[in-house]
Formats: sequence, structure tokens, C-alpha cells
Amino acid sequence: MKKHVKLFFFLLLLCRGYAFAQNSRITGTVTGPDNQGLPGVNVQVSGTTLGTATDASGNFTLNAPGNGSLVFSNIGYVSQTIPINGRSVITVQLAEDQKTLNEVVVVGYGTQRKTDVTGALTAISTKEFAQQPVTRIDQVLQGRAAGVQVTQATGAPGGDARIRIRGANSVLGSNNPLYVVDGFVGADFNFINPSDIETLQVLKDAASTSIYGSRGANGVVIITTKKGAKGIKVNYEGQGSVSSVIKKYDVLPAGEFAEIVNARATATGSNLPFTTDQIAQFKQNGGTDWQDLVFRTGSGQQHQITVSGGGDKTTFLISGNYVNQNGIVENSGFKRYILRTNLNTQINDKLSLRLNLWGTKSRNHNTNGGGAIIQALAWAPTTPAYGSDGQPTFTDPIGSVYRNPLDYLYDQAADLDRSSINVNGGLNYKLPIKGLTLDLQYAVNYLNAQNLNFTGKRLSNNNPSASRYSSEQVTLQNTNSLNYTVAVGNHSINAVAVLETQQFTDNNFTATATGLRFPQLGYSNIGGNSAASVASGFQKWTLLSLLGRVNYAYKDKYLVTAAVRQDGSSKFSPENRNSVFPSLALGWRLSEEEFIKKMNVFSNLKLRGSWGMTGSQAINPYATLSPYNTTFVAFNNTAAVAGVIQGNQGNRNLKWETTKQTDVGLEMEFFNGRLRFEADYFKKNTTDLLLNVALPSYAGGGTQTRNVGEIENKGFEFSLGGTPFDKGGFRWETNLNFSTLKNQVISLGGLPRLGTGTGVGAGMSTTNEFMLMPGEPLGSYWGLKYLGTFKPNESDLAARFGRVPGDPHYQDLNGDNSITTDDFQIIGRAFPKATGGWNNTFSYKGLTLNVFFNGVFGVDKLNYTRAAALSGAGDARQFILSEIRDYYRPGNETSDVPAFTRTYQPFTQSSRFLEDGSFVRLKNVSLSYNLPASVLRNKANARVFFSATNLLTITKYKGPDPESSSVGSNTDTAIGIDYGSYPNSKTYTIGLNLGF
Repeated sequence: MKKHVKLFFFLLLLCRGYAFAQNSRITGTVTGPDNQGLPGVNVQVSGTTLGTATDASGNFTLNAPGNGSLVFSNIGYVSQTIPINGRSVITVQLAEDQKTLNEVVVVGYGTQRKTDVTGALTAISTKEFAQQPVTRIDQVLQGRAAGVQVTQATGAPGGDARIRIRGANSVLGSNNPLYVVDGFVGADFNFINPSDIETLQVLKDAASTSIYGSRGANGVVIITTKKGAKGIKVNYEGQGSVSSVIKKYDVLPAGEFAEIVNARATATGSNLPFTTDQIAQFKQNGGTDWQDLVFRTGSGQQHQITVSGGGDKTTFLISGNYVNQNGIVENSGFKRYILRTNLNTQINDKLSLRLNLWGTKSRNHNTNGGGAIIQALAWAPTTPAYGSDGQPTFTDPIGSVYRNPLDYLYDQAADLDRSSINVNGGLNYKLPIKGLTLDLQYAVNYLNAQNLNFTGKRLSNNNPSASRYSSEQVTLQNTNSLNYTVAVGNHSINAVAVLETQQFTDNNFTATATGLRFPQLGYSNIGGNSAASVASGFQKWTLLSLLGRVNYAYKDKYLVTAAVRQDGSSKFSPENRNSVFPSLALGWRLSEEEFIKKMNVFSNLKLRGSWGMTGSQAINPYATLSPYNTTFVAFNNTAAVAGVIQGNQGNRNLKWETTKQTDVGLEMEFFNGRLRFEADYFKKNTTDLLLNVALPSYAGGGTQTRNVGEIENKGFEFSLGGTPFDKGGFRWETNLNFSTLKNQVISLGGLPRLGTGTGVGAGMSTTNEFMLMPGEPLGSYWGLKYLGTFKPNESDLAARFGRVPGDPHYQDLNGDNSITTDDFQIIGRAFPKATGGWNNTFSYKGLTLNVFFNGVFGVDKLNYTRAAALSGAGDARQFILSEIRDYYRPGNETSDVPAFTRTYQPFTQSSRFLEDGSFVRLKNVSLSYNLPASVLRNKANARVFFSATNLLTITKYKGPDPESSSVGSNTDTAIGIDYGSYPNSKTYTIGLNLGF
């Protein structure tokens, strides 16, 4: 065996040496249309890995065989393949790429020319984020597509993100878009590596999304991953980063805090907690900065290696990605591994096969934020972090009633482990009928998720506990499609018919234990306990779909697209199981009309309009059935025994939520595609809204899911892009988008209002923090309106409420001289009115600068973190923030910061702590440099780069981050509360990219 291996390598070296012996030195220059040298142009020997890049003046040098060919390629220019024919000097002029009009985009179950698309679709080019250190799809989408709102709900590494396309449609169901990756419907965006993306399209209107029927109401993101090409290419990218919290709260130093505490005690007739000597020592020596103990300098690294290649028939691509991030909160982090293999082979001129496999494994560790951040603003700066025994101080005598912030960091663990494998294979066969092809695809997706939690002795009052939740999910998909394309004279037709099935199963198991005998083992050994409980679950649903679409064009001028899909879901009873989702779109390419051509203004001018229906299965698989729940009951003072009780009543009449959407759009291009503008107006109404309606006790009590409501979303979208300047080696490419959104509840089925909460503000909220009401948007804050403090001339008014001047003054809606929940009203809105993004790329010779802004406007945030630290009541007990310096007192009686009085009664669920969450953020600044090819002896391409993320934030929000939230992405009825949310960070990244 060893002899064979040695012989193989000997022959390989011999062939390699022979190949090099035939090479000769070739020099040349590559210019653009203006005859100026083009830097950074890729020059590669066709069919080999040999290549280089032009220098700052457009010159290149490399060794190549005299009978070979050179391939010249650069973004924004038409690639050229030039035979060498024994020459030693080659000069090439590249033309600007005017392929925009013929650009092919991926749509549902097929492709179309961009100019033939009649729906609202945004294609995001990989070059738009190529200069930025992105690790997830949400970072790719944010700020780059009009009508797409992306909120980094948590700044934790690997944390949650809220992605919405044209608003939110459902109350009970998810409003997340549908992700389709290489034809697999329902992919998880957390498992997609941006470096593997070849194309990315966002489908927004019903004409584009109705082809996905019952899952298209929230918009669709279609991703196609990269494939191999002839020859062998190896690419490596590595990067390292450091990060820090964007902003900290301004808190009182220990000495001043002690003075404020004493001042309050004096005003309320209490004993002084601090002596004069203690205050002097605190002013001299300082105290504990709890925020410094909770936050740290984070770090991260990412490595990506891609190997691709193949021959005339078969190509392959193998990529591996590793991400390791340590968060800015102590003892938090995220790791992810992704391995992908894409294989394509052309058996003959009729049959081709494909196989895509990818696997991923990830772990989120303590990425919830919460307790440690909250307590860092509740524990007194006069309390030492550690006791004389070296352990964290157990109780705070002055500030919080809860445990030390350090205990929330180190005496608990919350881990989420996920492992997933996806196998997706198919074949494409050209049938004997000209233009007719058959495509068969099968996919299996496996996900194993483990939620692992542990609480130690200190946080649990010496009753350590742990839990483990395990879920195993399997999704099977089969897609069979026929595609027919024909052109006769001025008529062209493309039609597709599809039969698709999908099945989902979930097996899960939960074990919870308290009184752990070996807490040092955490959740790894919960068998030794004093009490335990177990539970298990199972669910399964299937979907059978038939769909068809026809695209018709006359003279490439008049365009019609008609589609229909029928879905049958096992979630519904037989009489409501099937639903049909049609759509129709019309387009008129005015730029093809003679009277427009004579203007000599437009490269492309298209007017389009669409109408369609999509749906949502916003219920669990067994919502039509009445379940039975287990319970424990004690009889006659005996031990509790297990029993069964009826749960919420099922509803066999449940049917699909249906969204009807109308869209009108205008597309314009000028100067051969150098300047582009697009505008859309949309309106979509979701009817048969699924809501949980309370039942009276005589009807069994509890709630029942019913189709009773309606929600409307409408707005405008604008995008402007192009290349404003391209001369003398300097190039500026820019893309700007802006969109507005008005979301409102139209009907709740006769209910005047419906309260929704989060559980986030436990101890802070008097009632539900949000209210659904006709005429108001989802995410409407419910609370008291804060009118400031009672002023000296309002002493009689204050007395009616049992208050004195300086106490908080809230609006008394019903005039009963008492502040209760009857005085609550809509005080703000968590849904933004507008979003935007602006991406700029400047290139000069070997340098590239990318500057990216994004913004959110017209949004409110309920800042419970600030409320807890500035209320001086409840669990926090004292005022921590420096804002308290402005408290109401003689000589400062215009202040709206309440006074220290015995009648002081704050309500945190009020407009006092509702803040403007609008912001404009310099999301990314990246500077990269393509090294001259001579540095690596013309054997590789190299790029070094530096990037800064979240470098600048312009906002009125008083918290660390206007973007982060304590509520996850699975709801839109209760969003925007910041109560110890994990903030986004300011990150600096350096990296290297090598191509061979």
C-alpha cells in the first residue's frame, strides 16, 4: 500500500513539474470603458487554480501555458475569456455589466428574468455584505430590503432576532417569514452560513408568496447556496474580534448614593443608614461598580474554509464554518459548527442529479441577560461585591432584596444545544416534449434540541434545582414539479405544476428536579434529588399541496402571472382541511413602448400590480380537539394523587387565517442601469384571525381558539441604488431604502379589547402591559399617563388622591380621585412606523471602504430597567441612577422627578418610563485591501480587512441599546419591553481572506 501511495505522489509531482515546464511569463493591463486601469480584476488560467489580480494601475503578471486561456472577471463588469495563443503581453478592456435587464432571479419553484417579474421582490446581492463580518442571515437582511424590519432583539452572541416582512398578521401564530433553502421549505435561518449563499431573494407581495400558500402570509426568503465549478479553488477566511457594551447607565457613586439615601430617610422620618464618616470614606475610596463586574470585553473568532471544483460533468463544493463568541456579559457565549457539501452532476444532456448535505451544531450559554443586568442596577454601590470569606456578598442591606449580581452570573446555567442534519437531493430530466422538464426532490431534516437549566444553592435558598428538555424533530419533504417553457412569435409562456408533501413530527421529554444532592454536577446528574417530575409530548402534522403558476409575456412588454395553490393540513378537521390561495399579477414594461424609447431617458420602466391570498396555520396540531390534562389532588388530608381534568375546549370549526394583499409598484432604471429606483404601495388584510376567547364558567371555563378578528397592514416602500461615480479607478456604489408601515387591529370579533402580557415585568406591572384594541396597532402599551409631579399650586388636587406636592401625578381617566387599573390607557406603540437602510461601497485601486447605516423610526420602548433603578420602591428599594439628583425639593419645584415623601407611590407601568426608541445607527464601517498578487508570487489572492460594528448610535433612548428587548421573536402582541435585556455591542474585527 505504501508503495502505491509513494508512486501516486511521484507521478503527481512529475505531472506538476511538467505542467510548470510548459508555462511562460505573461504580462498585461486591464482597463475599463474609460481606458483607465482597473485594479483588483481577477485573472485566472482557465480550468486551473493559477491566477492573480491586477494591481493599482490595472497591471498583472503571471505564468501560464502558451496554449491556454485567461479569464478576466470583476464585479460590475462583463467577464472575458481570452486565448493566450503564445503571446507574452495581453491587453484587455472590460465593458460595464449591463446584465441587469437579463438578470435571473429565483422565485417560488422556478426562476424568472428580473424584468419579467410582476411581483414585489428584493434581491440582495452577496457583494452587499461581502465586506462585513456577518455570521447570520438576520445580519444580512437588516437594512438592505425595503419593507423588511430586522430587530436584534438581543445582543447576546447567537441570540434571538425578530424579522418581519410588511408587518405582522397573526396574534397566536408566528409572524416570522418562511425560509426556503435549496428548495427545502421551512429551514431555520440560525443554521444558514452567510458565506455559503449564492443568491438571496425576499418575496413580499401575495403574487410572489401565494405559491407557498398557507405558509406565505409572512413573506418568503429564498436562498440558493453556492455550487462548485470546473477547476479547483480553495478559499479561507479568518477573523477575530473584540466587543464592548455600547453604553452603560449613569449611576450614583457610592458617596453620593449614601447622601441620597440619608436625604430620603430624613424626609420620611427614618433612621439614617449611613454616618458622616462612612460617607466620607465612600467619597474617598469609592464603592462597587456593579456594571463593571457584570459587563466585560467580549471576544470572538470565525473561520471559514471552502473547497470547490470539478470537471465537465461533475462539480462539488465543501465548506466548513466555525464561530466562537464570548459575550459582553460575563460567563455568556455561543459556539457554532457548520459543514456543507453540495454535489452536482450532469449524467447526459437530459438528466442531471444534485445532492446537498449540511450539518450544524451550536450551543448558547447564558445568553438571556436578565437577572445579572437588573441586579447590577439594584444593588447598592456601598455594598462590597465579596464578603470576608471570599464569596459573593449574600444580601444587600440597603438596595435590592434579591441575590448578588455575581450569583446570577455564576450560580446558574442556561444552555441551549442544537444539532441538525439536512439531506436534500433531486434530479432534473428534460422530457421528450420540447421545453418540458421534470424535477423530483426529496429532503429530510433532523433537529435535536436540548434545553439545559441549573440553579445553584445561593440563588435557590439552598434548594438547588435543574431541568432538561429534549426535543427530536424530523421533517420529510417531497416536491415533484413539471416546468414548461415555450416561445412562439411574440408570445412566451412559462408554466409550472407542483405536487408537494411535507410531514413534521416532534417527540419531546422533560425532567425537572429540586433538592439536588450533588449540585456541583449541575444538570448533568439530576437523579439524586428530593423531588422530581417528568413529562413527555408528541405532535405530528402533514401538509399536502397542489399548485400551479403561469407566466405569460407578449413582446416582452405586457406581462401576466397567475398562480393558485391548494393546501390540505391535518391540523384542521376534514370539513375545513383544504383551502385555496390564488393570485394574479400584471406588468407593463413601458420602456419597450416607442413613445418612451424616444425620450431616451429610461433603461427600464415598468408598472406592475398584484392581488393575491395567502394563509397561516396559526394553531397547534390538535387545537380542534378537547384535551385532558393531568393534575394532582388530595382527598381528606391524604397524600396527593394523580388525576385527569378537561383542558381548554377544542373547536372543530377552526379554519385558516387568510391574508389578502394588494400591491402596486413602479420600477425605473436610468443610464443603462447605473441608477435604479423602485416604489411600492401595499395593503394586506388578515381575516378569520385566530384568538383565544375566554369562556364563561357555565360553558366549562378556560379559553377556546376561534376565528374572530382582522388585522390590517399597509405602507409604502422606496429603494434607490446605483453607481453615482466610476472614473479614474474610483468607484462608488450605493443602495438606499426606506419603508413606512401602519399596522392596526380592525376587529376582535366584537370584543372591545383584549389584554396581553409578557411575564417579563413581574413585580413591575400592575396588569397586562399590552392591549389589543380595534383601531390600534399590535404591541400597544397599556399603562398610566404620567403628568409629572404635583406642583406647589396643585396641593388641593394632590390631597384628593392622598398625595402632596412632589408626588407622582397620573391622569385620572374616570375622575374618581383614585388611581387604579380603570385609569389605564394606550400610552405608546412598540411597532415602528418606518425603517430604513443605506449601504455604500467605495473602492479605489486595491482599497475598499464600506459604510452601512440603518434606522428605525416612530417606535416606543418601555424601559423597565430604568424604572427599577429610579423608582426607589419594590424590590430595588433605593434610587441608583444619577437622574435622581434632580428630585423635587424646595428650590427645585419644577422637577418632574418625584420628591422624597411618605406618600410617595410610583407606578412603573406608566408613560414616565416610556421612551422614544427611534435610532439611526452606523451599523458597519469596513476597510479592506487587496494585496498585490506579487506578494504571494501570483499563486494566491489575499485580502485583509478591518471592521467596526455599531460604531455610532444616534438616539434619545436612555438605556444601553434602543434595539434590544426582553421579549423574544415569537410574539408581536407584547414586544418592546427592556427589563435587563442583553444589549448589542460595539465590535471591532480584523480578518484575512486567502484564495488559491
